[in-house]
Amino acid sequence: MKFIKPERWQPKGIDDLEPNAWQALKRQESTSVIAGPGAGKTEFLAQKAAYLLETGLCPPNKKILAISFKTDAAKNLSDRVKERCPEELSNRFISMTFDAFTKSLVDRFRMALPERHRPSKRYEIAFPSSHQEKQLISRFTNSFDNVQVGIYNFTQRLLNMNQFIGSVRIGDPKLSWLEEEFLTFWLNQQINYADGLSRVSFPALNRLAEYIVRTNDHVRFSIRASYPIVFVDEFQDTTFAQYDFLSSVFKSSEAKVTAVGDYKQRIMGWAGAKGDVFHQFEADFSAHRHSLLLNHRSSPELVRIQHVIAQAIDREVREVQTSNNNLISGYAACIFCSDNINQEAAHLAQWIASDMLARSLNPRNYSILVRQKPEDYEQQLSYYLAQHGLSLRNESVKIGQTTLQDLLAEELTILFSTLLRLGLGRRNAQAWNQLSSDIQILRNTNQEDEKALRQVERDLTKFISTLRMLMQQPLTRKNGHDVFERTIKFINSDDLRSSFSRYATGDLLEINLAALEAFFTNCVDTQISWTGLLDVFEGTNHIPLMTIHKSKGLEFDTTIFMGIDDNAWWSYRPGDSEGLSTFFVALSRAKQRAIFSYCQQRGQRVKVADFYALLTTAGVQEYVIPPSGVA
Repeated sequence: MKFIKPERWQPKGIDDLEPNAWQALKRQESTSVIAGPGAGKTEFLAQKAAYLLETGLCPPNKKILAISFKTDAAKNLSDRVKERCPEELSNRFISMTFDAFTKSLVDRFRMALPERHRPSKRYEIAFPSSHQEKQLISRFTNSFDNVQVGIYNFTQRLLNMNQFIGSVRIGDPKLSWLEEEFLTFWLNQQINYADGLSRVSFPALNRLAEYIVRTNDHVRFSIRASYPIVFVDEFQDTTFAQYDFLSSVFKSSEAKVTAVGDYKQRIMGWAGAKGDVFHQFEADFSAHRHSLLLNHRSSPELVRIQHVIAQAIDREVREVQTSNNNLISGYAACIFCSDNINQEAAHLAQWIASDMLARSLNPRNYSILVRQKPEDYEQQLSYYLAQHGLSLRNESVKIGQTTLQDLLAEELTILFSTLLRLGLGRRNAQAWNQLSSDIQILRNTNQEDEKALRQVERDLTKFISTLRMLMQQPLTRKNGHDVFERTIKFINSDDLRSSFSRYATGDLLEINLAALEAFFTNCVDTQISWTGLLDVFEGTNHIPLMTIHKSKGLEFDTTIFMGIDDNAWWSYRPGDSEGLSTFFVALSRAKQRAIFSYCQQRGQRVKVADFYALLTTAGVQEYVIPPSGVA
């Protein structure tokens, strides 16, 4: 392939980049990019990938590794690169999450671990609760005499478990006796079970992977040789353990690392996010900082309100500009105040239905965001939305060992969904072309082998014809099971493992197959037609309900933020930067309008008075909902 000269390269799929983005894109050393909401972080990384691949600055025998915090973000970035680069180049762009990366290393090099720290060949992913972590700490400390020197102070360090785990390394001679004892105890509790099946958390997999790359020169050099260029998205949410792992792999190497994020959106402190991660990265990797100053998402009025919140997080924050216009009349943000949960839900349902009709929008243009426990809001909202012919979907719900939102972002699920859509007879040339291309990749088809390409096309055409005949039959559990089994057989698990590195080792594919079958079966059981099944499966006509953390990287015309009260924000303290950042993230998901809903029955607003004061400063008005439920 003929490469483009760097000075002649132009952005793909967009008109231009802002000046600061151009500088960050062309920098050939490690770089930190501060990019606020709507700045186009994903687009910037996709353009930089295209630039490096198409100019040959990423050599033909090398790859770019992109690490994201969430599965759907990793998939979105990968898709953007595929849209902007030919297949022979985009195949050299590897996008995955930190968790998937560390898990793949443990699965592949498990035997390089000390026997006492080695998980069983097949193991389950564990998600210990804070209560379970406290119990573990108690079991550890109770094994000592409480008057023993140092045990009390050490226990205090364990109160921030995520930070502690990220600060200790397996086999590090610098560890104190207590540090080594606890690390061994913590790992042993996950690895050694009586039934022989380990149940390992992602933080533990991180520590095991860090040990592998630090103590095994072959593994470390192999990764560095394969990936001379590394992207890290949502860098502000990088945990102590993840940063330590990144340093073990790439620090003091020739790798050029680009870290992109926004410290104002640091909302994962509870999960161990490192507070000074940008400054630490810039010092460790000699990285130069660039700030993007355009917001491509929100309207000018929303950007103005966002700036008021941003100043509360960082007084020196630079004001950004927007490339969008106000497309609505009336307020861009407001606060609805109601007495009880039924009144709140009834009013929000009526307001959404009226706004959707007036502006010719669809349900996916709206989102309901909450800080935690979306299931606490689901029942009332679903009931009142149904009265207007609308449906709600909790996208944070757990399905097996994953969540619905993560499951829907999996390559497996996307292939499955596209096949069903075409099997239903929904003619879509773009979907067919994309599916044909995906199946060619899945079957590892040589693009220069015309005979092989035609065979893939024939096989796909034949299967879609079979699927259409099956889906012309009534929807029953038996027919649904038949469609599921045949579709999974056509996709072929072995081909998935060979085509997608994240499925190559371990049980990630099995986890997602089990979750996919459970979700699909539930859709079959609750619908009476194939059309209804597919709409529910894809959530086409559902308003998404999710936590703020799950909304990162997403955008909606209108966001409705519920539960701004002391009970939902029980741990918030006035001026808490992470709480303010969470509030900022919720506001910044909106393109045209942000609605804040306060319900007196849910709790007071004393602890969270900061939020309401900031909104008042920004000129956001409150509207008291009358008993009729109409403002």
